[in-house]
Amino acid sequence: MPASNYAISSGFACGSMVSFTPLLGLHFILALIFAYLIRGNLIAALIGTVVGNPLTFPFIWGLIYKVGTFVTTIKHVTLSNKINFEMIVNQTYEIFFPMFVGGIIIAPLVWITTYFVIYSFISSYKKRKKRSKRSL
Repeated sequence: MPASNYAISSGFACGSMVSFTPLLGLHFILALIFAYLIRGNLIAALIGTVVGNPLTFPFIWGLIYKVGTFVTTIKHVTLSNKINFEMIVNQTYEIFFPMFVGGIIIAPLVWITTYFVIYSFISSYKKRKKRSKRSL
C-alpha cells in the first residue's frame, strides 16, 4: 500500500475502533469518516473493520456490554444465551444502550493499541524491504 506509516496505521485503527461499537451496518461508513477526518488511509480503514467479524463479535459485544453496565445505572442482566443481533435491536435500553456506552469507552483504547501495533509492523516491514532492495 503506497501510503505513509501514519496513514495506514491510523486508517486500520479507525476500522478496528468502530468494530467495538454495536452500530452494525455502519462500521464501513464510520471507519471511512474517522479515517478521512484524521487523514488516515481509507482502504486500510475498510480492512480494519475485519477485526469485527462473526468469530470476534460475541467477545466484543460481551466486553462492551459488561463495561457499559459497569458505568451506567443499568443493571447487568444475566443473559440465558449469548448476545446476538436480534437482542441488540429488540432490547434497546437493556442491551444496546450499555453496549453503546461501553463501546465509547473501549473504542479509543482499541484505536491507540491498534495504531501502535500496526505502525510497528508497517515500519519494520518497510525497513526490511528497503534493506533487501539495497542488497540486490
